[in-house]
Amino acid sequence: MLRRGIVALTVTTIVTVLFVLGCAGLYPEKPTQELADAKAAQEEAKAASAPEHAPQEYAAAEELLAKGEELMNVECKVEESRKLLLDARSKFIEAREKGLAEKARLAVPAPPPPAPEPLPLKDIFFDFDRSEIRADAMPVLQENAELLKANPGVRVLIEGYCDIRGSVQYNLGLGQRRAQATKDSLVQMGIDPGRIDIVTQGETTQFGAGTTEQAFQLNRRAHFVPQTQPSM
Repeated sequence: MLRRGIVALTVTTIVTVLFVLGCAGLYPEKPTQELADAKAAQEEAKAASAPEHAPQEYAAAEELLAKGEELMNVECKVEESRKLLLDARSKFIEAREKGLAEKARLAVPAPPPPAPEPLPLKDIFFDFDRSEIRADAMPVLQENAELLKANPGVRVLIEGYCDIRGSVQYNLGLGQRRAQATKDSLVQMGIDPGRIDIVTQGETTQFGAGTTEQAFQLNRRAHFVPQTQPSM
């Protein structure tokens, strides 16, 4: 019986030694370089803000790294440890690339908002050689006044125009009177005079070409140019 026990113990010991030697023979070195590479990739991922911009990939990589490092010291788990560490490095690289892409996207300034559409202020028209506001112009002026009241950040330039009849000098004066009469009407409707500028253009710009009465009428006008209110 004793002899059989000794034989059994000897066989068990031999098998154990062969098993250990077999693991050591197949995988003699721990994956220290793979561990170093994985940790270097981890630092690069952190620098790329991967924990914030690629949290799922980064967390998965950390889990692989922790498991791979744990198995480095487990017998016959060296190859599994090596594979886990390689996978961890790959996942950290993926997280880094995603983090860099997101940082680049956030660094691009948003396009400026589109410029606001100018107020649809309408022109008014005058009789030949006259600067008085016509009856048909009053509703137009009232509509313009309401738009200006609703948009206090907008000021307006009123340009006075004439048709080509009369001298250049005379038409400059007539254009000035038309612009002034238009401004006075807006002020009476409640618009701050400080928001209104006027200028005469005389016959310098022709809205209607030719010498027909229709063309002349188109050129006898007060033209509204909305402008941004200067900041105080």
